Amino acid sequence: MDLAHRLADLTAPTGEEELLNVRYPTPRLRITPRHGLFVVAAAAVLCAVVGGRYLVASEPAEEAPVTFPLATSSAAEPPREIVVSVVGAVAHPGLTTLAPGARAADALAQAGPLPEAELLGINQAQKLNDGVQIVVPKQGEAVPAPASNSGGGSGAGGGKVSLNTATAADLIALSGVGEKTAAAIIAHRDSIGGYTSVEQLKDVKGIGPAKFAELEKQVTL
Repeated sequence: MDLAHRLADLTAPTGEEELLNVRYPTPRLRITPRHGLFVVAAAAVLCAVVGGRYLVASEPAEEAPVTFPLATSSAAEPPREIVVSVVGAVAHPGLTTLAPGARAADALAQAGPLPEAELLGINQAQKLNDGVQIVVPKQGEAVPAPASNSGGGSGAGGGKVSLNTATAADLIALSGVGEKTAAAIIAHRDSIGGYTSVEQLKDVKGIGPAKFAELEKQVTL
């Protein structure tokens, strides 16, 4: 059998061709490109609406302003106690706490003057304010300037500066005294409980004979 007859047999109808002819039903809904664009646009609008509501719901609520009650000013109360310094020839030099309106005699009674203390130059009837200092000299020593309630560094000795009440600024204003020397004078005053003699300046670091001779004319107790 040649090849032509073989091909004719393979391609001859078998009668089963109609079984292979499958007919699919016609779709009820046809989506055109216009319909697709409409669906996409609707989905975008829906996403925008839902997203906007989410953002609004997630924003923190505005906090109400916090108000504080205004502080009412009250009249300044008088001090319940005052603190004064007593130095020199006393048994207990240093700070003494007294009631308002106390006098120098009250401060001396707490400090305890020594037997060699010279009290004639101290006005024991003077009323004291907070922060003053009382210097009690020994007998034979120069009487210091009276305790000043103003707290200034100058005494009554012809414009001289009191070593026991002077501030650093008062000392720096003196001739030959700088910041370091003023600090040294105050530190020595605190360490000994107050100057009882101008001669004690010689014990201050940085004050030699020449500088002491210059300072001696400008200071007092």
